Amino acid sequence: MKKRLFFPVLLLLLSLPAHAAEPPITRGEFVTLMWESQGGVPFDITAHPFTDLEGRDEAAQAVAWAYDLKLVKGVGNALFAPDRPLTREECATFLRRLDAHLGLDTFLPEGATLCNDDENVSPWAQDDLYWACIMGRMDWLENRLAPKGPVGLDAARALF
Repeated sequence: MKKRLFFPVLLLLLSLPAHAAEPPITRGEFVTLMWESQGGVPFDITAHPFTDLEGRDEAAQAVAWAYDLKLVKGVGNALFAPDRPLTREECATFLRRLDAHLGLDTFLPEGATLCNDDENVSPWAQDDLYWACIMGRMDWLENRLAPKGPVGLDAARALF
């Protein structure tokens, strides 16, 4: 009887993924990584308009720094949503703004995403995700932009 169970169980185990899916990074964690990558200079934790960062000194400091440099904006209603998983289009927009701030080339011809799945990209993201993918700042996701897809924690760390 035990031999009969062994092979089906073995086949089931072999069909499972080798590792669990990478956990997504949150908006607050990503901006903190971005801030740390630029030296993590102390910044006034109140120098932002967001009401959902109270009691989060490191994230508030990072967001205040990024907000001051116009690298990030909120999600509306004076909220930053630091615990919400970062989307690929948000990541690309933050990266493009950071690269522009650093004086790096962020040029992309207008309308470049028309050849891809740009209908799913939010208007505020413009061509940022396409820029990030063709510039090698982010990977394509199964040959698509996948703007609403999450950004994994390890993938985000590799960006800096």
